[in-house]
Amino acid sequence: MKAVYFNSHGNPEVLKYGDVEEPKLNKGDAIIEIKYSSINRLDLLIRRGYPGINIPLPHIPGVDIYGKVIDIDDNDEINPGDYVVANTVYGCGNCDFCLSGKENMCYTWKMIGFHINGSHAEFVKVPSKTLLKVKGDGEKLGVSPLSLSVAWNAIVTVGKVKRDDFVLIYGGSGGVGTFAIQVAKLFKAKSIVTTRSDEKAKILRSIGADYVINSSDEDILNKIMEITDKKGVDIIIDYIVNPTMQVSLDAAKIHGKIIVFGFLGGNMFPINWQKFYLKNLRIYGIHNASKLELKNAIKYVENNEIEPYISKTLRLEEVIDGHRIMENNEIIGKLLVKID
Repeated sequence: MKAVYFNSHGNPEVLKYGDVEEPKLNKGDAIIEIKYSSINRLDLLIRRGYPGINIPLPHIPGVDIYGKVIDIDDNDEINPGDYVVANTVYGCGNCDFCLSGKENMCYTWKMIGFHINGSHAEFVKVPSKTLLKVKGDGEKLGVSPLSLSVAWNAIVTVGKVKRDDFVLIYGGSGGVGTFAIQVAKLFKAKSIVTTRSDEKAKILRSIGADYVINSSDEDILNKIMEITDKKGVDIIIDYIVNPTMQVSLDAAKIHGKIIVFGFLGGNMFPINWQKFYLKNLRIYGIHNASKLELKNAIKYVENNEIEPYISKTLRLEEVIDGHRIMENNEIIGKLLVKID
């Protein structure tokens, strides 16, 4: 089968396109013929080498899956021929977290396209327990699993968003950001989104952002305080950390929530702990989402109530170019990968 893979970590040039061996079905697994996938920033981190986690080499990246089941073991709800997405993370199945439906918190969690080969190939083998049968537009479903489920976990599960909450989303033009805008809108919350481009700002407003701050020429904190009548925001989605965490502390409402699931600006940043406790703030760390969260979120894509913003469609052999495009921040929303 054809696939994109790498034999060593490094820049986009380490990626290769060519023939690799097709996966074989094992107990508890499924073989999926991939129709659509996407490129996520996590794919770039995995390609470079993720701090503290060894990735078996050679490796096929690709986290998002939409495709047709070819063969499956140990899943009574899904049959060959069904179209499915896969939750990106899975657990041991036996710990308290897995048994309570929180497999993303499992002590031995693993991730498709990270610990095992991913979806930037014609076929992929994944644990059958990760799969959800879906209906609807394959392109939209193919770009949704990771970014949408993370946005849902942050805003709905952890943030417990409610009507009229203010939700601050840094870098709103990214995959998670464009989904987060729409998740906030579903719950009638008000999104405040940052970007560095007037062009991107127009698109973010068209997606549903209530307020857009161009951080290239506007002071983020001052603008937030103006928008919120100096009260601050209820929920902050921060996957940059350095230097945004200081703004987050200042911009958060008393008893507000700061939710971190990445560190694009660096994973170390000192914070003012006095301000943290005097404002009764809560800082949460999350990674990925549970299958139940994906199930709850993906139905809005199936029903066209959430519209993924797809800025470019690539063939499988163009995934290498997609990594370069993403590294140069030349996209808004999602990069779709179409696999024939």
